[in-house]
Amino acid sequence: MIIVDATQLVIPQIVKHAIDTLSSASLDSKTLFFQCIFILFLGLVMAGLRFGWRNLLMGSARHVEKGIRDDLFKHILNLDMTYFDKVKTGDIMAHAVSDINHIRMAFGFGLIVLVDTILLGGTTLAIMLWTHPKLTAFAMIPMPFLIIVTRTLGKKMYVFHKTAQESYSQLTELVRESFFGIRIIKVFNFETFIGKKVETASTDYFKKNLRRAFVTALLKPLLGLFFNLSTIIVIFYGGFLVMQQVLSPGELVAFIQYLGILAWPVIAIGWMTNLFQRGMASLKRINILIESKASVSSPDHPVDLKKIKGNIQFKDVSFAYDNATSILSDINLDIDSGASIGISGPPGSGKTSLTQLIPRLYNTNKGKICIDNIDVTSIHLDFLRGHIALMPQESFLFSGTIRENIMMGQDMNENRLEQILKVCCLKDTIKEMPDGFDTIVGERGITLSGGQKQRIALARTLMLEKPIVILDDPISQMDTHTASKVIEGINRLSLNATFVIVSHRISALASCDKIYILKNGSIHHSGTHSELIQTDRFYKESFLVQQFEEEHGA
Repeated sequence: MIIVDATQLVIPQIVKHAIDTLSSASLDSKTLFFQCIFILFLGLVMAGLRFGWRNLLMGSARHVEKGIRDDLFKHILNLDMTYFDKVKTGDIMAHAVSDINHIRMAFGFGLIVLVDTILLGGTTLAIMLWTHPKLTAFAMIPMPFLIIVTRTLGKKMYVFHKTAQESYSQLTELVRESFFGIRIIKVFNFETFIGKKVETASTDYFKKNLRRAFVTALLKPLLGLFFNLSTIIVIFYGGFLVMQQVLSPGELVAFIQYLGILAWPVIAIGWMTNLFQRGMASLKRINILIESKASVSSPDHPVDLKKIKGNIQFKDVSFAYDNATSILSDINLDIDSGASIGISGPPGSGKTSLTQLIPRLYNTNKGKICIDNIDVTSIHLDFLRGHIALMPQESFLFSGTIRENIMMGQDMNENRLEQILKVCCLKDTIKEMPDGFDTIVGERGITLSGGQKQRIALARTLMLEKPIVILDDPISQMDTHTASKVIEGINRLSLNATFVIVSHRISALASCDKIYILKNGSIHHSGTHSELIQTDRFYKESFLVQQFEEEHGA
């Protein structure tokens, strides 16, 4: 880049020499030809080197972009559920795509412009001063106005870009949400309503983007105007100096060429301001996300454990989301290693929240949870979660094949896989698929029924072979016949693990060693299936209703 800038400064000197020689009528055709060839050679050298530094610098900017995106994604993965409960997905997507792109532009083109402005602009100005200080001073008259305009519009650019990016985040989230809920939109004829919401958000983004574009559009013509004013001054006063023979014609032409070279760094100041203001606004947004801290994190000095047996204890545990109304209150549980326990209760009683506390997706507000008599907050998160298999209430599938969704990168164990597929009643289902085990399930498993998705999610959980297995409503979307077969299969499955099963279906809990009934965030009753039939009204009524439904369905 330095060589290109230096070469660019040599060419006006060659032109100056040629014009002065021509004006004195002492230049022969051979010398003129060699001077033109030399200028052509310098042009080719500049073109080759310019390609080189653009490729290297812009390549570096792409590396920076990749590095930031990778680090940002790793950081986001390390944030806890509390963060994702508050932040919209569209906002994170805008950070990962648009904001990082603006940072790349600032680092790539911004760095190029910065070097050109300092190196090329400074050297050109020095040559102009050396040629004729007074003419240079006159040529610089518009510059103070240029600086004022650049500073003023630069501040506006920062504010307008920040608001435009915030609007872009909202629009991205709305569009993502609309596509995710497309079935609901179709079923309820919400197209017009959702269309108007997206149109309103799009109009808001358009208007804010237009304000940003207005500043950009205003900046460039003003820079061009100031440059043209400088050119007029140079031609007028420089022509007068030539007539007075203070300057030679070649020096005037070279001066105008240098002024043209100076135009790029001067105009680039505005472009650089634009890029840096956008980059700084985007960087500030990225930094807010990067500086977000997870409330659930590994301890600085975790307990050194070799393995987990699976004993789980809840000691006076209370929990609430965002310190709001308490979801769980004074929960005390003692689950022996290898035991199978069931959890049931009315909707909203805190069953799912309880299961999410075991792998520390959230921290307790009061009390503590112990595994093998060790507080879970003293265990490294990776180690803790590496010994727990949790099937969440929502049967989430990735956009890939059935094989990828069940195996999740694990080595294929054919015997184990065959066993799990049989337990989850998936063998016949997979055979009926067009590509069998390699059938693409579509985004979030949209091509499958609710029961099929749930059985695949269950198979993925059971394939993990962990000492603690948590199943949150594992058969809620299956038909009665399939659900019964799945529960029988799970009961016969020898995993040598502690099972925690949450379900509204009593048949899923009947074989558990002990069943806990939650009500309003507290343990209302506990006991075996036969005991609860006698002592708990909710459990008994649920059992009788479900038994009738199963018999009626049969």
